Amino acid sequence: MPLLVFKLPKKEVMKSSELGKEVIRKELPLIPKSPGVYRMLNHKDDILYVGKAKNLPNRLKSYIAEKNHIIRTERMLSQTFKLEITTTANESEALLLEANLIKKT
Repeated sequence: MPLLVFKLPKKEVMKSSELGKEVIRKELPLIPKSPGVYRMLNHKDDILYVGKAKNLPNRLKSYIAEKNHIIRTERMLSQTFKLEITTTANESEALLLEANLIKKT
């Protein structure tokens, strides 16, 4: 399971949900179209969110495509500084990995 880490340069830090959206936007072309788990981290490397997807780019696009996120999602995106991606062989493996990562946090 390869681990990809994407980080926004400090000079580009923003104050709204655009921060997380920009992290996703910049790295979306590099993310493989496969199942896996993504973790959103803040500037201190604290995990903000762990999610799974059967197609990682499609799932992550939803964060930048939607205009009106619920407040909880907007707050998460405003604090997202880094995105970690772990690909898996299938969706079931992604589900198990997500559950294990959530238990560790």
